Amino acid sequence: MNLPPADQPLPSCRDLVGALAQNDRRAAYAALALGATTVAEVAERAGLRPPAAAVALQKLANVRIASFDPETHIYGLIDDTFQLAVQAEARLAGRAGGDGAGAYFRRGRLTSIPGDKTVRSRVLEVVSDSFEPGVSYPEAKVNAICGEWFDDWVTLRRALVDEGMLRRDKSGTSYERG
Repeated sequence: MNLPPADQPLPSCRDLVGALAQNDRRAAYAALALGATTVAEVAERAGLRPPAAAVALQKLANVRIASFDPETHIYGLIDDTFQLAVQAEARLAGRAGGDGAGAYFRRGRLTSIPGDKTVRSRVLEVVSDSFEPGVSYPEAKVNAICGEWFDDWVTLRRALVDEGMLRRDKSGTSYERG
């Protein structure tokens, strides 16, 4: 199965609920869960017309509930999507151990960088999860990712480097997760 690109952000719980709020998509999801793998099988099991099944499956793939293999035209459920979304939600809300980091996020964005070293480190860990280990990112991409989290992306990037969560190469043009 082709999984969505690693640089594509994980869906939020809200994204997942939104994707499943429509009857055709829920029916397509149920058909996949029961073993259907093609548009025709999903249409048959879900009682949908093939075009409606195709649209529903595409939406499920777009939000990373399902994957699609373009070579075989096979769909499948992505097993850990819901678990990862709940873990991310708990982490951002500060419910994962009550670490205080959640107080610095609103609507999935960083509101400020905490001064307390322990909480700061936890907040920056959440942000650093946006970077895949072993992948080299050009500065422009790092700036874009940091900008999705915080308006002052320069300060955020600097904090990630200072905390050792991102390493900058000697030329200062490429970064890797620390």
